[in-house]
Amino acid sequence: MEEAQLVIDRIYSYLDRYSLKTNTDTAEDLIAFIEEQWNLADDGKYSLYDASIIIGRMTNEYIRLGEFEKMMFWLDESDKHVSRDRNPEYIRNYYKGECCLECGNEEAALHYLNLCYAVEPEYIFTRAPFCYEFFNQHLENPVQLLEPIEEDEVEIEMELELSLWKAFFKMEEAIRCEVLLDYIEDEVDEKEAEELMNRIVKDIQENEQAILEELLSELIPKYEKWQEQYGYEGEDKEAFMPDVTDKDQFGILITPMTIYIIPESWTEPPHIGYLFDCSWDREHALGFMTYHHKVEHIGGADSAFCL
Repeated sequence: MEEAQLVIDRIYSYLDRYSLKTNTDTAEDLIAFIEEQWNLADDGKYSLYDASIIIGRMTNEYIRLGEFEKMMFWLDESDKHVSRDRNPEYIRNYYKGECCLECGNEEAALHYLNLCYAVEPEYIFTRAPFCYEFFNQHLENPVQLLEPIEEDEVEIEMELELSLWKAFFKMEEAIRCEVLLDYIEDEVDEKEAEELMNRIVKDIQENEQAILEELLSELIPKYEKWQEQYGYEGEDKEAFMPDVTDKDQFGILITPMTIYIIPESWTEPPHIGYLFDCSWDREHALGFMTYHHKVEHIGGADSAFCL
């Protein structure tokens, strides 16, 4: 057996590399590596917070694969972890029931949901609709479910595909685009927000090449300063934050996730924020704030949505 912290650190290092665009390992490789390493770690792993995150990751991996027995192994591992004491048993039983249902085992799901219901009958009906609707069908006296309350808050969002960006960043998923109304001084008008969204999206589509060039050109000097701050060395530097001699190299280091349209009034052009995932800091990400297609600020994620 090995010291748990060393093994967990090794697993996290692998996960960091697995998330890179240059990764060639499969989900099956990931699962095999984590399980091999997990078995090497001593029982100290059951008191490490990062180990509880790995347990949750593996539970979800086996839910995705529909492998019930292996999913249950990881739920049992969760019961051994000290984090179990954060929640009473009925909540842990609800979670197991939800996992079983997602994994396709309705009998096991009912078992755990009934254990939860016996202690706190109302709790299930405060959780995921797919779960309480399933459970309600099996009650002798079903609960009268209320219609979901519609939110009054205006939400304007869509998915956007930019063909040039998709090729440059080797993307498969669309970019989320959202109108943020936190800074609007005028009365919120859903129709005007939708018109603004359509107008800005069209503008971005027509100018995607110029916008990309502006973002990458402004990123290079910042990136060079950040290299010193992050201090990656050797193989880690090559993997996560290599020297960039051509801005085309950013195509494998960053990935656009969300574009924020941020109006302050309906008569003035909005700020546009661009949020990227980045290889060197997945926790804080990378954000650009622009106005008239010119970069005003570059930083972490909040730079993409905070004026």
